[in-house]
Amino acid sequence: MAQLHEGARQLPLRHLSVRVPWNDTGWTGVICKKPVENIACLILTRLRETRNDAAETALAGRSWEDLLPDQLPPCMIERGSFMAPYEIVRQTSHPYAATSNAHKHLMPTSFRHPPYSAACLPFRWMLKESAGELSRDLELGFVTDLEDQAHGVMGFDTSWVQTKHNQLVLLDTFFSAIQPRRSLCFFYAKRTPLVDDARRVIVGVGWVTHVGSSVEYLYSGPGPLDSVLWERPVQHSVRPDFRDGFLLPYHALLDYLREHPEKDPHEFVAFVPDEQFWSFSYASEHVTNDGAIASLLSCAKTLSRIQEVVPGQWDRVIAWVDARLNELWKMRGPYPGLGAALSAFGVENGTLLAYELEGLLARQQEEAADPWPLVDLLFRDPSSLGPDLRAKIGDSLRKKWQALPAERRALLKLLSRFELAAPQATRYYVCLLYPSDAADDLLCVDLGGCRIIKKKKYPQVKRRVYICNKMQNRDWVKLYPHCQYADRDHMRVH
Repeated sequence: MAQLHEGARQLPLRHLSVRVPWNDTGWTGVICKKPVENIACLILTRLRETRNDAAETALAGRSWEDLLPDQLPPCMIERGSFMAPYEIVRQTSHPYAATSNAHKHLMPTSFRHPPYSAACLPFRWMLKESAGELSRDLELGFVTDLEDQAHGVMGFDTSWVQTKHNQLVLLDTFFSAIQPRRSLCFFYAKRTPLVDDARRVIVGVGWVTHVGSSVEYLYSGPGPLDSVLWERPVQHSVRPDFRDGFLLPYHALLDYLREHPEKDPHEFVAFVPDEQFWSFSYASEHVTNDGAIASLLSCAKTLSRIQEVVPGQWDRVIAWVDARLNELWKMRGPYPGLGAALSAFGVENGTLLAYELEGLLARQQEEAADPWPLVDLLFRDPSSLGPDLRAKIGDSLRKKWQALPAERRALLKLLSRFELAAPQATRYYVCLLYPSDAADDLLCVDLGGCRIIKKKKYPQVKRRVYICNKMQNRDWVKLYPHCQYADRDHMRVH
């Protein structure tokens, strides 16, 4: 990947989810054989609003390679040709260019789709609301004032990031985590004709082999706003021979199920695990090592059933999945929840600190090593680990760490063994702090880096510990920025 834009950040390795629409010709860049019968793809709003059934029926079964630009189906934008063996170049226009004076200088711009590639677009990262949260958590160089100025020039409000600088800060950060031949690419669909089920369906898995660079819009002249296309072409390793990746044979399964209506189609569908729902949302998103493991296990379970009813070299595919699982267990390491545990202790942006510790271990070629000796060193003698890490630990946290009982450190280490979000780790850390009788005897309860103090002048108010972003009861002084409230009588988070 090219040098990161100023203000972007290099993230540790992650895998990639890519949403694709259902296609009855195997996503090979061919118009559906029966376009009108493809109801599953209409789950996607853009296709539901723009698909032209009459036009596609007239071109049914024809390769996109032979079509004129204005004949290309809308599913092209939705990555409906990720298995096409040929290159496609499309012209794309900014969605506001025809209606906004601030964008009218943005001209139609060519976007290249290489063979066996998908135009990945991480929508969540382009939402203004998410962008603010991401920039705080990852300490990115996102400039809020630029967005305020842009919306002032536009004269209307929008939920999306508008300025080139901020777009590149977020997109470069997102794609920095995707490493060719180390990151896996999970293709998924929101709906297929096999089952009427709201769960995401895994369509195929392969390696990411290349991530394209950003593409800036062409300009007719100077204008108030600059902008880049949000998508980037991501090439992958899946080929029809399934030697280095695979597709689930859902099209062949449809034929089989028509002949065997007694069979339950759910048995032959690889669903995304429920706990990974948000990693398979917003068109493209990061998938953690744990998420990749869970998703591949779902594929392996389904493939073991498929090989009994659909001819193919499924033993080879299952062996490929097994090899990837072995690699992922090593990549995962023994402490995937380190950042969440540090946040529970009270470290601001604990996940970001964990990223930097992970990078340090990787440079020392000790990716699977125990990070806690480094954490201990950071709290005791941060000067030995350089200015970037040293700046994240203040004197109060160092003193608190030195006074932390051994059993509390053991709890943090245990929590770091699980892939938890920071609020989840915080709940466990807080709830296991004191038994209920001890908590009831205390007027001041230490919550791993904060103090929640009961004011004596309100003895009649029901005793609850509140842990949330806004004060919910005058009876308590809140100093901890995480999640919901706990019933103090039972120390149980609701």
